[in-house]
Amino acid sequence: MRLYFIFLLSIILLAILPIKSSIIIEEPIPETPSTPRVLNIDNYEDGTIVVRIVRLNYTAPPKFCLEENLSIRTIYPNGTVKGFDLSADTLNIQPFNFCLLSKFNPLRFYPVKKNFLFLTYAEAEDVNNPFTYNDWGMIIDLDGVIKSKFWLGKSFVNTTTNEWLPAQDSIRLNIHRDNGFLRTAPITSTNSMILQQFKVNENGEIQLLAKSYMNFTATPVETVATMDGGYAIIYPGITPSSTIPFAPYISIHGFFLQNGNPEPQGPFVLYQTPNPVSKIILLDCGFTKVGFGQTCILVLNVAPATDQNTFIKMDFLSTGTVYNITIFQNPADLTDFAIMPLDYGGYLLFSTAPNLDKTKLNLYGYILDDNSKRYNWNISYPTITNFIGDILILPNNTLVIPQPESGQTWGLITTDLYKIEGARDHGYGNLHIFNTTPIIGDTIDPSGIESLTIKFYSKVNLSPYRNVTILQDGGIIRQITSVSNDNGNFVEAIDDYTIKIKVIDSTFNQPNTKYYVLIDDGFVESKDLQEPIIGIQDNAWNFNTTQQEVTQKSVSTFYETKLNESSVNGKVRLTAEGTTYFKSFKHDKIKRKEFFDNLTQELARAVPVGPERITTNERHEIDTSVSPERYILSINIKRAKNSNDSRSVNLVASDLNTLIKYKLITVIGSGVYTNYLDEEYGYEPIPRWLEEHLSSILGTIGLNIILLFFAYWNKTFAIYTCGNAIEKFVTTILFTSIDAGSVENIFTTSLFFVTFPFIVNLGFAFKVVIDELMGYDFQKSLENIKKLNDLVKKGNNSTVAVNDRKKKFKKLIRETRKELIKIEEEVSDLKKDVNEILKNPVDDVKTKEKLVKIIDHITKLVDISGHLDELWKLLEFNKFVAIKLEEIIVEKESEVDNKESEVDNKEVSKVNEGIVKKFANELIKIHNLIIKELKEVKELNEQLNKAVDLIVNESKEEPPMSENELTTSENEPTTSKNEFMSELKKLESFKKELEELKENNEESNGKDSIWIKIKKLFSRLQEKFEEIIKAIEKKRPPKKYRKLSKWLRDYKDNQTIVIIFTILAGVDISHLELLGSQLQIPNINYFGLKIRNINFNVELSQAAENSLFWGDVTNIFIEDVSTIFIQCFYLSQVVSFGYTPIYTISKSIIHLINNVYHIHQYNKSSDTNPGEPNNL
Repeated sequence: MRLYFIFLLSIILLAILPIKSSIIIEEPIPETPSTPRVLNIDNYEDGTIVVRIVRLNYTAPPKFCLEENLSIRTIYPNGTVKGFDLSADTLNIQPFNFCLLSKFNPLRFYPVKKNFLFLTYAEAEDVNNPFTYNDWGMIIDLDGVIKSKFWLGKSFVNTTTNEWLPAQDSIRLNIHRDNGFLRTAPITSTNSMILQQFKVNENGEIQLLAKSYMNFTATPVETVATMDGGYAIIYPGITPSSTIPFAPYISIHGFFLQNGNPEPQGPFVLYQTPNPVSKIILLDCGFTKVGFGQTCILVLNVAPATDQNTFIKMDFLSTGTVYNITIFQNPADLTDFAIMPLDYGGYLLFSTAPNLDKTKLNLYGYILDDNSKRYNWNISYPTITNFIGDILILPNNTLVIPQPESGQTWGLITTDLYKIEGARDHGYGNLHIFNTTPIIGDTIDPSGIESLTIKFYSKVNLSPYRNVTILQDGGIIRQITSVSNDNGNFVEAIDDYTIKIKVIDSTFNQPNTKYYVLIDDGFVESKDLQEPIIGIQDNAWNFNTTQQEVTQKSVSTFYETKLNESSVNGKVRLTAEGTTYFKSFKHDKIKRKEFFDNLTQELARAVPVGPERITTNERHEIDTSVSPERYILSINIKRAKNSNDSRSVNLVASDLNTLIKYKLITVIGSGVYTNYLDEEYGYEPIPRWLEEHLSSILGTIGLNIILLFFAYWNKTFAIYTCGNAIEKFVTTILFTSIDAGSVENIFTTSLFFVTFPFIVNLGFAFKVVIDELMGYDFQKSLENIKKLNDLVKKGNNSTVAVNDRKKKFKKLIRETRKELIKIEEEVSDLKKDVNEILKNPVDDVKTKEKLVKIIDHITKLVDISGHLDELWKLLEFNKFVAIKLEEIIVEKESEVDNKESEVDNKEVSKVNEGIVKKFANELIKIHNLIIKELKEVKELNEQLNKAVDLIVNESKEEPPMSENELTTSENEPTTSKNEFMSELKKLESFKKELEELKENNEESNGKDSIWIKIKKLFSRLQEKFEEIIKAIEKKRPPKKYRKLSKWLRDYKDNQTIVIIFTILAGVDISHLELLGSQLQIPNINYFGLKIRNINFNVELSQAAENSLFWGDVTNIFIEDVSTIFIQCFYLSQVVSFGYTPIYTISKSIIHLINNVYHIHQYNKSSDTNPGEPNNL
């Protein structure tokens, strides 16, 4: 059946009775009419009242039993009431627990921890056998949800009557309720007692901390929670008197237990009566809020018995030291009374007496101080209560009394008791605190408060590992500060009375919000007694922050405001422990997502902001700057989407950084997942990439402009290509050494694709160099053939000599064929150039340079033609040698006399025949090549004649030459490079004359405007610049192209050039094109670095261009594509990235485009001349 009830809370200020308040609650009518009655009441530290409501079961006489339901009502300080009803079946509790015995209640509850109740009850294996009863405990929350159950031990049985006696155990809550409670219970058939320390965790599970035993000789036995977080067991000791029979001497002893420690300390003697005692009336102990430590009140009636009771107040410390004894007398006007110590000093003595109405009791009582002075309460005397009369005193000295029930209603009345030490009360609920800053109810400016101060009445010392907690309204923890080595100087003593607590920036980060401060018991201790002092455990010390001011936004703050409205991307770092934990599941997508979700939720609660504002893309990277390595995680802050959460992203980021950096004093340190965050790193917002790297971008643009200008000035794009490749190579190395380690397993891959392309490019470069340096020129091959012919003429017949000749012939023939093939390639190249020149008009510098190169080749081909004639003659001579060799062989065979010589001569003959045949075949091949080359030369001569005619025609169009120049041009058969430079100078001179003529015309027309003056000034600057260029050109050596092999031989003694060449070739094989860029380097002698005048005027052979082609193709895959892929993969994994990977990608794309362009140009050139032998 659904429980509902009507709550009526009325604060009635009566004119006759000064009652603080009256609480009346009406319950719903049950199926079986019965009146709800208040059986027990108790309270939490914050004043929340818990009431157990019962209904009598009239169907179970003669026992006094209740309906088998557990009905709990909770009344909160703000007046809210809620409750639950659970049946015995739901609780799984046997019915006998709902029957009340005389002074014993089997089913009891204790508010052991906020939101949790601890129930004690019994279970019997056989209800008729008391020795089968066991005590059990159950944790249940205030919503009626059962959390856990725990077996406590055997129930106590009176062995004399064999009667089960319930509720013989005692529960004493720790002074810090989160630390648990102590249960003491007698053991059947012994004088021993079991001591059990329990703790309830956040999930409502019961944990046994320690268990021990102790013997006792007398009753009553009292337990008390000590200020140091432990417990004390107080009991009397009896010594018989020799003078008065049955009037022994009484001594009070105490055992002390540290929390979680099973070994008791003591016993200590706290007090011993000087006179015989006739009766121990009462022993009650508790910790005091007025003085220091604990207080026990012992009420005796000395012998002989009198009408006065003796009150002995014992004040003792947690160590067992008694520091004060107070004895006073009080009339024995109350019978069967109880006593309750009051937090504001004194005691409440009360007793109940029957009323004519059996459902009611008369309640008597008064307040008594340490001097036996009485203070009456301010309600009727006696006061009527219900049939149980279970009264309660709240921490604020308020007395709660159950009212007689009627119909379906029950109620409580409350009244304030007199505060004996009320003058020391300033609203903190702690009589040791004199004042604080800020004071209770103050309004503070968050930006102006840097610390809190607490001033005490007495001298104090700070205690370690006790907290001062600052909370935001709603229970959100903002800062937890204690004295420890890890927390630095956040807590310090200004003097013997005043404590200062430093406040971090993120603590009071919400405007117009209520905050309150909690102080742990024992945060400070008495300097004189070394005893812990109680703290503040409720929201008594509270204050508010000011309303956020709305200021006029200026233009300068408009941009900043817009940025605050956007999101902020940031990162946090895990501790070494957190990294180990993250590694254990980072490849599991589900667990990784769960980790990030929980982390962002805890961070949102810590700030606090809405959970949707703290997000993550789950990216992570390795921080290689620390050892051992730690992971960096992506944490992003989104802008607020509702008016209730108006904090800007920048303020949230600042608070988050502060919270993490001070995690030992914030809620970050207590979070399950946030505790893994590194406080040294904090929260680092990731700057906007463009803003952070703007200077680098501008520098890069400037560098590329310089390279392009330098390339344009030298009229070769190879300089820019070279510079771009060097930049790419350097940034790739920087990425590998600095950035690649941030992503797991990418470092090895990146290192491989840095070194492997370098090695491959070096291989291509060495191939080109070796082919050029190791190749023999044609004239040297002819000399070797002549030497071989001389060797043949000598006619050595030995087998060894024959084999040597055979090897030399083969080697010589191979080399000769190679040289002829190279000549064929060069002739083919010259034909291409001449055809191109014949098609295009001779109107630019590049065409003239090509003509100069062709003239150089003409000179070489003249020499080659001469060598071909010599080779033809040598071929005829070799035919003659072959005929002579055959004659020698025949002559040798006829002169053989014996079989051995015949065998030898036959072998020689066979070898010589093989040599002659093979040599003859090779000579035929060489003959065919020579014939083909001679045809090529003839064709080339015809084309060169056309080229010469073009040059002559071009020269006629230029200004007239001087006589010396004309004579020189007529005497020289070909145009050299120096002559070509002279022609260029004449063209420049002619251009200058035209400009001067134009200027004269402008001056004659009388146009003296400012614009004309500026143009004149610009023209003069242009003339100066051209003069400087011409001066530089004069100093340079003539631009004459040379073969790569000759160029390398010229500079082979210059180690610097060799090193530069090797590095460039390793970076990119296409850098060999730079050698033909006509770039010139003057003499350099700087810090021992000597470089002589170098002219990059290399003419690459077709074989070298083939190597460049395949090098470009290879680099596309092993260098460009691989680098772009690695960089893109890196960008997809890391939390943040710098300038290097983006720069490397851009350079790789440029390099890729350049390689593709080179390949395209090569293919285009090959398609233009498909019949050439070197076309691939």
